[in-house]
Amino acid sequence: SNSPPPKLDFGDAFTSERRFLEVATQLEDTGVSAYNGAGPQLFSRTILAVAAQIVQVEARHAAVFRDLLGEPIADGAFDKPLDESQVTDRVKPYITG
Repeated sequence: SNSPPPKLDFGDAFTSERRFLEVATQLEDTGVSAYNGAGPQLFSRTILAVAAQIVQVEARHAAVFRDLLGEPIADGAFDKPLDESQVTDRVKPYITG
């Protein structure tokens, strides 16, 4: 069954270039951490290969946003994985319905 897509509200993300980059960085970082958290659950080599291709592009996006903010392009040598509940907590403020 198809459920309707969630309604999103990005709050003050469009009030300034800096705020937009901050929100974009948070969402990209969350995406990277979500893929890294789900990785160990992927048993299909094909699905794992596709996820690896996506996660590296998400990380590049986050690096560009961090650079534009004048921040280091990465938090450290390793990205931190997040589980489903942690990802949900991070995106929940943007979901209104």
